[in-house]
This record gives sequence, structure tokens and C-alpha cells, in this order.
Amino acid sequence: MKRETVKTLVLSFLIIVSLYFTWSIWTFKPTYNPIESMTYLENLKLSDDKRQFSEVVKPQQVFYHENKNVHYGADKQLDKIWDAMSDWKLEEASDLTSSYSEAEFLQFIHGLDGRKKLELIFSQTIPAKTFQSILDWDTKEAVNKAFDRIIVPFDGVETPTVYFVSTQGRLVYEVKMKHDVVTQLQGQYFSNAEEEGYQRYFANSFNKDAILMLPEKKRAFNRFSYTFNNIDEEDFKHALYNNPSYVSRGYNKSDSVYTDGSRRLVIEKDSGFSQITYTAGGKKDQTIEPALSKVMEQSLDYLNSHGGWTDDYVFFGHSPDLEITLRMLINNLPVFPSKETPSIRTDIFQEWGSTEIIRYERPGYRTKRHSNQEPILLPDGKEILAMLTKSKGEMNINNVVRVFPAYELQSSEEMNVIVNPVWYAETRSGNYRAIEDPKTLGGGRQDGLE
Repeated sequence: MKRETVKTLVLSFLIIVSLYFTWSIWTFKPTYNPIESMTYLENLKLSDDKRQFSEVVKPQQVFYHENKNVHYGADKQLDKIWDAMSDWKLEEASDLTSSYSEAEFLQFIHGLDGRKKLELIFSQTIPAKTFQSILDWDTKEAVNKAFDRIIVPFDGVETPTVYFVSTQGRLVYEVKMKHDVVTQLQGQYFSNAEEEGYQRYFANSFNKDAILMLPEKKRAFNRFSYTFNNIDEEDFKHALYNNPSYVSRGYNKSDSVYTDGSRRLVIEKDSGFSQITYTAGGKKDQTIEPALSKVMEQSLDYLNSHGGWTDDYVFFGHSPDLEITLRMLINNLPVFPSKETPSIRTDIFQEWGSTEIIRYERPGYRTKRHSNQEPILLPDGKEILAMLTKSKGEMNINNVVRVFPAYELQSSEEMNVIVNPVWYAETRSGNYRAIEDPKTLGGGRQDGLE
């Protein structure tokens, strides 16, 4: 074969190969499946549980006011009533705040006006927009207010109506209902409150700014023994960091410290019960003041995203800077640390920038119910009044705006805790404190929690 012929064949082959690779590059369509399946890009959740607003925004107390002298605590029906209300069709809202004097306002809320009604009490003010995402509430004009009570009148109204109330802002908004479902609610749960076994309460107006609903008789609540299991530290690392492979671990005394250079996760175990503090290094944008409803939505989405529902938590409070607190519940009662075990955390704290989490603090453990339980009788209303009247400072009755049952973590030994029922008070300053005999405390406890 001639040399020129060989050169021609080789050159032709190279041209063909070049054309093939050029065509391959032009027509190449990459597959993204391998990237989508790479687990190191995904958070490994602490739990598979996800919550909706209706599960974490709900009343803390429910009272049925039969008339101005007869009142019942209906907390045992709390979840059923709240579930039923999610199907109600609510319509336009009207501001009736100016229709009530200060005295009439308190009488209206607590049934001292003689009208039969239901009072649902929330531990914090809830934005109207959040209520609209839970209830079927269709209103043309936005209601840019927050409320901590829902009043459902059973008589004295021409059309089915509910009232959204703010005790701090002294606001009353009337909301019409599309259908009469109030009659059904009354007949189902309150046709005969005495036979239903609801606890009788009485209204005390010692404090001119608040009316306290107090039990006529001693109330029995179960005391439980619980086992707590600390969540593995690596689980938090994988849940909170998008790429755990870039996270390094160190130690500060007994604390474990994780960081990827910009975010820091500290896990403390001083009490034997771990708690975490996660800081993202961001700052609040002082030029932007996000709506409370938006921050609450972000808080819910954040916990859902990494499976933060390791126990039963509900929205319990927020600060003027829109810092969000969720508190642990046991049997629908809020749980607080006691003075004996103040370092055991029972709440989740979130601080937000405009859209990103800045600080996240929470328990690092899960609860496991122990089989032991024992009924405990709590003081009646007269005994509660006696203790508050004799207390000094913040726990004096003039500073108390609400009394409610709660649980305290009383003692711990080898990861066992006694969860003890106790009466708690909410004070005018927004603190929560256990009600105890001032004779043994020197004027009342001073370890209030916000």
C-alpha cells in the first residue's frame, strides 16, 4: 500500500473519531440520579414525625361557664373540641373592642355576664393569620391582630358566633359562622356538665385586672416516674448540618462541640440529661421586622425538616423580639424544671433572622414512660388563694393573672425522673412559677421561667 494511501486512511479515521466525540459532547444529557441519591447531602432526621399547626397551636385550658356562678374545667375534652372547631366555617370579623368597658370585658370573658359560653385559653397570643391556617376562616379583610382566647357563646346570640379575644390588648373581635355547629358542640359535651364529671371552679376577682378561675375542690392528677434517654450526639450532627463530613468535633470540659467553621453545636451533659445549643452565626436584620405568623411558620417548618418532635411540644410563648418557645407536654399539661433540677431543659427555644435560624436550644433527650403512677391531690382554690395572698413580690395575688395545673421534674437518679403535678401561676410580667406555701419558701419561689 502506498504511503499516501495510508496517510489518507489514518487522517480519515481521525476525522471520524473527532466527529464522533464532537457529536457525543453536543448530544450528551447528564443524569442527576446519582447526586439525588447521595445521602450526605440529606439531613438524617431525629424522628419521622411531622406536625401541623393544629397539633402544636392549641388551647392550654378550657372552661365551660354555665352561668355567672357555675363554672367547670373542661380540659379533658380539649383535643376533641379543638378538632371539632377545625371544621367550622368562619366568615367576616368585626371589631367590637369599644363595646366593652374594662369591667364588662372581664365579665364577658369569664362568663360573669350570665351568658352560657365556652372559654378556650391559649398560653400565648396567636396571630389571626395562624388561626386562619388552622380553622376554616374566610375573611376578605386581613385581621392583623393576635389573640389568646376564643369565646364560644351558647346563648344570647341571634346567629352562630365566636369571639377572638386578647386579654393583654383588651381586644374583642366577633366572627360570624356559616353554619350552626355550636348547638351540636354544646349538646355533645355540655348537655349535663355535672354528670360528665367536669370539675367545678369559682371566679375570684381579688385582682381588679384579672379574674382567676380556681377549683372548688382538690384536684387529682397522676404523678409519673419517667425514664429519659439521651439522643446520640452524632444524630444531632447529621440532623442539623447539611454536610456532616465537613463538621469537626472537639471538647470544652464535659461538653461536646461540633463546628463546620460557621455554625456551632454544643451538647452539654452536666445534669446527665443532655441539652443542645446550635448557633448559625447570623444576625437579625434590624431593618426587617417579620410578622409573628411568619416566624411561627418558620419554626414549625424547621422542626419538621429535621424531625425535632422527639416528644410532645407545643408553642408556648414568644418575646417582643419574636423569639419562639415551645414547651414539652405530658398528658396535655406543660412541663417545667423544678428548683431541685433546674438544669434539665423542658422547652425548645428558637431565635430567627429574616429567614434563617440564628440560635436553637432544646433538650437532647427523649422521654420513656415508666409504669409507676400515683394519684396526687392538689390544693383547692381557697388554699391557692391563701398561698398567693401571703406571698410577697411577683407571686402576690395582685400580680397573678392565671392559675393552671402543670408538671414539674422533681428529682433525678440514674436517668429516672419523678414528674410531679403542681399548680402554676402566670404573672403579670409573663413569668411562670409554681404556687407553694410562702411559709416554707420565705415569700415565694424566685426561679420563674419565661
